Formats: sequence, structure tokens, C-alpha cells
Amino acid sequence: MNGEDSFGRPREQSGFDSAQDAPHSGISPEEEERLIELVGFLVQGIVAHAEDVEVEEFFDDAGIVYGVRVHPDDLGRAIGKDGRVANALRSVVRAAALKSGARVTVEIITDDSQLRLEDAPA
Repeated sequence: MNGEDSFGRPREQSGFDSAQDAPHSGISPEEEERLIELVGFLVQGIVAHAEDVEVEEFFDDAGIVYGVRVHPDDLGRAIGKDGRVANALRSVVRAAALKSGARVTVEIITDDSQLRLEDAPA
């Protein structure tokens, strides 16, 4: 890995020497990268403006949070009718992270506010 993610963007320095030093992560840097790529890949397949998909990693009390930014025109596609796409995305990512035992959450980040996928209507 040359300091860029799979989307060609520079990796942000988190201030941690490894994923084990990061709060609540509990997974290796390779697994974190795999999960970020999975989220990006899935969302890019759903939206019309795939080049505008961005995935950011955060840590909170619950564990790892992957924030997804999409083009404003694609927000409805990323959430889906009654939140079905968002819930499916969250389920797939949670299942992929299950092997490592990490707790993972996915959020869709909008310019105005944040929508937690787990809070989307079922």
C-alpha cells in the first residue's frame, strides 16, 4: 500500500500506529482496508455518480463507523425505499466484519446532517 486507498485518495493519518492502537477497532489494518473497499464497492454499484462516492472511517463508543458520502442526487438510491438499501448495506458490512469480531456501523453522511442507517425506517 503506497499511502493511497483503492480510490486513489491519500490515506488520512489517524494518529494511531496500528488498528490495534485505535479505540474499539480490534481488527488489523488489512481488514479495515478490506471493509472500506467493500463499502465503497457496494455503494458505487448502487449510485449513478460512482466517482463521487467517499468512505470515511470514524471510531465511536460502539466501534468502527464507516461514513458514506454520495452525490446529492444519489442520496435516495443509497437509502432506498423505506431504508431497505441502507439496511441491506449495513447487514452485509456487519456480516463481513463478523469474522474479526469488530462492531461496525455504516452511516450515510449528508451536507445538512447525518443519517444513521440503523435509524432508517425498517
